[in-house]
Amino acid sequence: MFRGFFWGLLAGAAIGLLYAPKRGEETRAELQQRINALQQQTQSRVSDLREKATPVIDQARQTVNSTLNRAQSTVNAAADQAESAVNGTGE
Repeated sequence: MFRGFFWGLLAGAAIGLLYAPKRGEETRAELQQRINALQQQTQSRVSDLREKATPVIDQARQTVNSTLNRAQSTVNAAADQAESAVNGTGE
């Protein structure tokens, strides 16, 4: 029984070596190449997104600043009117 197990183990190992697609080193190298390619694609896409997003972000920033400036001007004008009204009624 032990002899059958041993020969079966030996035959399985031999068949595994014969049908193994690649050595571990080759598989790791191929995997590393695929990871590097994926990383380059990702960096390229992120760069493209940044290029497309920058003008939109700049436009939004300008719109927000313009709106804030108008709001501040309106508040200042209202404060000036209120101050004039208070000073005018106090005389």
